[in-house]
Amino acid sequence: MPDQTAQTKHWSGSGQLRGGASGIKFFLTVLRVLGLRFTYALLVPPAVYFSFVSPDVPATMDYHRRIFGPVPWWNRRWLVFRHFFAFGQAIIDRIAVLAGNTKHFSFTFDGEEHLRAAVAEGRGVLLLTAHIGNWEAAGQLLSRINVPINVTGFDNEDPAIRALLNQSAKANFRLLPLTGAPTDAIPLVAALRRGEIVAMMGDRAYDSPAANVPFFDGEAAFPVGAHVMAAIAGAPLVTVFSMREPGGHYHFFGFPPQPPERPPHHLRDAHLRACAATFARRLEGIVKRDPLQWYNFFPFWNAPGKRSVGTSPPSSIQHVPSALARPSSAPTGPT
Repeated sequence: MPDQTAQTKHWSGSGQLRGGASGIKFFLTVLRVLGLRFTYALLVPPAVYFSFVSPDVPATMDYHRRIFGPVPWWNRRWLVFRHFFAFGQAIIDRIAVLAGNTKHFSFTFDGEEHLRAAVAEGRGVLLLTAHIGNWEAAGQLLSRINVPINVTGFDNEDPAIRALLNQSAKANFRLLPLTGAPTDAIPLVAALRRGEIVAMMGDRAYDSPAANVPFFDGEAAFPVGAHVMAAIAGAPLVTVFSMREPGGHYHFFGFPPQPPERPPHHLRDAHLRACAATFARRLEGIVKRDPLQWYNFFPFWNAPGKRSVGTSPPSSIQHVPSALARPSSAPTGPT
């Protein structure tokens, strides 16, 4: 499994945007003054630059090899440029959507009924998604569901950049930053027990409990913490993705809710591995729709020949703060 130290050498594991506060402020200003399409055009120079100098290039090329097979060297460089350019577009779209500037976008929702059914249960909903497409675009759906939304993530952003992004945003999302400490679970479970939505990413393990499962032509580590949190809180888990399509159109995909399960101790390893495998299969199917919209620019797959170790620790559902350990049938409310 790629460790967190290795990942933080790449953009995807750093939790930070590149370009510095001045660069981000420049793009925010251009977006506000000159509009979306002109801002896209300005992405070309940085995309070209990073496609040659970024430490993310080797891992990105390895991913392209797994998806597209052997291609000429010039095509490899073209794919890297297109991938980085698509990532830049996603950042620009994200800022535009968060700022309420959605007039250039349209939206389709497949599986909205699954999310509404899960919310209607009144036990909170854990949304499991990935670094693909544009998660913020899904906020157009979530804004129609009158439930508080909590978004988790490792946020190591420079304070100046974070202030700029917050200033431009009008969305009513609440960020629950993750630090890797066991106490991260407390506000997540508390929010679920209040009947709120908690969104988590399911395609970066860092050093959290994870299961090694098949993914494309290899084996990769997928975190199982979301499934553990849902089980502890007694909340359904809904897998969702939001993909960009031509013409500024965003397509939301929601899958049927997975009810919370707390199997016997001796079955928990297998259960968590099955949950991770299900998510990996769904992500693989979505990635195939547009491979250049998956934004994990680091060595994602396990090294060849590395032993599959399952979940680590396997029974993390048993090792949680005592404040979280009451049965899921307990009354809801702040802890």
